[in-house]
Amino acid sequence: MTITTTAILASILAGLATGLGALPIYFKKEFSKQSLDVGIGFSAGVMLVASFLSLILPGIEESQKVYSELLSLPIVLASILAGYLFIIFIHEFLPHEHFIKETDMQHNRKVSRVYLIVFAICLHNFPEGLAVGVGFSGDAQGGGIALALAIAIQNMPEGLVVAFGLLSEGASKNRAFFIALLSGLVEPVAAFFGFLSASISAYSLPVALGFAGGTMLFVICQEMLPELFREGHEKNATLGVIIGVLSMISIDFYL
Repeated sequence: MTITTTAILASILAGLATGLGALPIYFKKEFSKQSLDVGIGFSAGVMLVASFLSLILPGIEESQKVYSELLSLPIVLASILAGYLFIIFIHEFLPHEHFIKETDMQHNRKVSRVYLIVFAICLHNFPEGLAVGVGFSGDAQGGGIALALAIAIQNMPEGLVVAFGLLSEGASKNRAFFIALLSGLVEPVAAFFGFLSASISAYSLPVALGFAGGTMLFVICQEMLPELFREGHEKNATLGVIIGVLSMISIDFYL
């Protein structure tokens, strides 16, 4: 199996994990906010560690191989900032809504809140898919596999939260499930562009790794943490973050 095929399959499986995470809506009417906070905290912890261990630090290592000692670190740092600013730009112009925190942008409210939430989910998932694609662009597949596995694991609690959020907005169980499932399929598309951008040359790889790391840091800081600590369940949320951090460190170590 070629590395391209592996990258495509891994990104698809990671995206489908959102649907797997949404399945409990058919068996249980609701979960406590505390337990959902643990799940989202877990996702944030996994993504935080993955952004450094699987993207930013490997980007610095790759940069040192192809750029001068003077330029290697600044190039990756500039790429992180570029990724962060890119997602801010998209974030400002794509209409979307949040489940918990108040909206942070002006948009045409003639679009239903459900569809605005779907746009937000896609905005959230794009950097994750981008990161998986970039992760498979190095010499070894281990980093990409670890990153894809981490994204898949953290997508499951996200899928559950998305599905319950859509149910609270009046969507049927089937609609909530399929929206959660389809939202994850943004990731293989983003993974393709990530893989392509990082595979152009050895010089583009550290740039792509830093850029993907910056996009993931935006999702963590702007999208996840504000919602996570908004409703006074800091202990549960922090526990989830710690479990996620430990899990991603273990995945990276053994893979």
